[in-house]
Amino acid sequence: MMIGDGIEDEEKWLAEGIAGIQQNAFYLHRAMDSNNLREALKYSAQLLSELRTSRLPPHKYYVLYMRAFDELRKLELFFKDEDRHGCSIVDLYELVQHAGNVLPRLYLLCTVGSVYIKSKEAPAKNILKDLVEMCRAVQHPIRGLFLRSYLAQISRDKLPDIGSEYER
Repeated sequence: MMIGDGIEDEEKWLAEGIAGIQQNAFYLHRAMDSNNLREALKYSAQLLSELRTSRLPPHKYYVLYMRAFDELRKLELFFKDEDRHGCSIVDLYELVQHAGNVLPRLYLLCTVGSVYIKSKEAPAKNILKDLVEMCRAVQHPIRGLFLRSYLAQISRDKLPDIGSEYER
């Protein structure tokens, strides 16, 4: 009976997390459609706050993470288009550092950092070093693992390797 209750609780927590992501994603899309950067940052941070849970086992946390990951991809496209939000990528990188909670802030920093590297306004090596150092702040094993996985996924094609366009 105890095991069954635990699985039911996990399902309930996962459903609540997914609902929170979906609700905030709706408002995030509205903000991006109206080119409202402040609102987009607000709702993306709230969306990412759903990943702060420590109640889910890794396989259920993964489901939640993938929902957030899909939204972060859309947000990255919004960040790339400076004409839509009217903020330079350097200013945006500074702005997301003021997000309230550590985990949403780091996901947003990684997302903006990806666009920042592509802009070539600063050396990729410096930005990546900065992001890796900040990602070490997450001490929870599951949340830290998924955050570092996200950083690896978004920076994989931007590593400053020999012969890479991001080498300098």
